[in-house]
Amino acid sequence: MTIDAQAIVAALDAGEEHLLGEEMRSTVLDHGRRTAHAIVLLHGLTASPRTWREFARVRHARGENVLIPRLPRHGHADRNSEALAGLTAGELTAQGERIVDAAARLGEQVTLVGHSLGAALALHLAHRDERIDRVVAVAPFLGIVRVPPDLNAWLRALLERAPNRFLYWDLIDKGRSLPPHGYHRYTTRSLAAGLALAEMLRADARAGPPRARHIEIVRNASESSVSNAAIDDLVKRWRAVGGEHVQVHRLVGLGSSHDVIEPERRRSPAGRFLPMLHAILDEPPRDEDRLIDARS
Repeated sequence: MTIDAQAIVAALDAGEEHLLGEEMRSTVLDHGRRTAHAIVLLHGLTASPRTWREFARVRHARGENVLIPRLPRHGHADRNSEALAGLTAGELTAQGERIVDAAARLGEQVTLVGHSLGAALALHLAHRDERIDRVVAVAPFLGIVRVPPDLNAWLRALLERAPNRFLYWDLIDKGRSLPPHGYHRYTTRSLAAGLALAEMLRADARAGPPRARHIEIVRNASESSVSNAAIDDLVKRWRAVGGEHVQVHRLVGLGSSHDVIEPERRRSPAGRFLPMLHAILDEPPRDEDRLIDARS
């Protein structure tokens, strides 16, 4: 089967293509044919496909077809875009279905790798779609740090009812030192969309185990933004209904951090973490939880 990369990109970016920055569009790195393995790399909130650019080139050089899709309302050339104000969980899941459809055309076995919001979407898709062989979810956004998981629904409803606000990731820096391929700000409505996606996943986990064959969650012990308690809650729920193929990589030694993926961020831990992520992907999925010590 030949690959029509342009058609895949056009389908994923439809409706927003005229707004996108050149390096922030969905991207396909292919070998001209369907390969044994295809890998999908999902970025986080306010980021863009360029985040994964160098990582994707390594995976492609190892013989995989690679898809780096753009999440809805992301990747606009205007870094002060207000598009995220309209983000919904429904938009995310609809894009997720298109992503898996495209990935299934690229490879016989499909692996999803995601970070933060992209990791939460990967887990949602893994629960529902049996075409996915493996998921590696890095610091999935299933809740906000220090907010108990049982309060997620209350917080989501509050954020949906309250006026939308745009907030800088760093109130002092205001995005000046961020890489030039993401937004300076996130919005309270985009947080609500992420929490809604997490609540859908939590509800699904009450009904049965995920359909993907292997699920691995990278849980950062020094997480600064997303809730590790919510990750633990989801794993517990899945295992209670037969999800023995859900494993956890407990990451220690990176210091207080959340964005362990973006290599162009100042003082980024990505230089230490991304080789570990390659190592995870290069090995067969494990049958047990493991500890990954970034200091060793």
